[in-house]
Amino acid sequence: MGCGSSSVPDVIIPDPQPGDKCHVLFKKTGMFARDQNVFKDCDKTQKWLMMDKEGSLFSNPTYTLENFVRAEGSKRGQCLCYGELEVTKVKIYGIKVKDESCSSASDSSDEEETTEIVKMKWKQVVKAKYYSDKSKSTLLAAMKVSAKGKAKKVTTTTTYEDEEGNEREKTDIDITKKVNKVKYEITECKGEDELPVVNLKGKPNKSAEKLEWSGPLFQAEIGSNGWGSQEIEIKTDWKNPALGMLMGYVTAKEISPDDIKDNVVVW
Repeated sequence: MGCGSSSVPDVIIPDPQPGDKCHVLFKKTGMFARDQNVFKDCDKTQKWLMMDKEGSLFSNPTYTLENFVRAEGSKRGQCLCYGELEVTKVKIYGIKVKDESCSSASDSSDEEETTEIVKMKWKQVVKAKYYSDKSKSTLLAAMKVSAKGKAKKVTTTTTYEDEEGNEREKTDIDITKKVNKVKYEITECKGEDELPVVNLKGKPNKSAEKLEWSGPLFQAEIGSNGWGSQEIEIKTDWKNPALGMLMGYVTAKEISPDDIKDNVVVW
């Protein structure tokens, strides 16, 4: 289980049923926790479910959405939906390198500065799968997320003499990343001949007023001040509401465009 914990509420609310209109609030169980409490109707007095997270984004994490029906002595409830991520190796291409150098003189010392600028393009794919239980007996849905972006690395090396006349060198490195395009695609969905779509509205790189995800499975949004928030609201009226809740949370809070950009390793 993740770093947080969640006690069983005094009243256990029945599980969501197929087709229920659910509007829930995911909120961390503690400031530094990975786990989330899920509140019905976004009412913090109605603790309904819990989501247990194991691992971080680029270590292929897992997510378990469960109720509070626990066997005696157990800290785990019944699993309603189980998800896992697979992050593929990033693809780097279009590399361009530029070198610059300059010298500056002063009354006390001479300095020589060399700057190397490396620009590149990157592509990252994340695959998400959702199951009926932790044993993965039934695949409920699968999603493929494809992200493309650019990165720049500026390495500045300065050579100088210290007060004793010894030659010294210092190096400063600045890395910036930008995501240009992200596509969310449902590749499998149990019982569906026509695969549901996931639409994304808004510009990434934390430059949009908000990002909005919409489609038959779930609806979610993150406002301009919400990237670091410990809470997020998810809506779903999908035939399997637990799937809609978990997919909505993972998509908007774990594999948003800015999450992928911030975590992609280009150097």
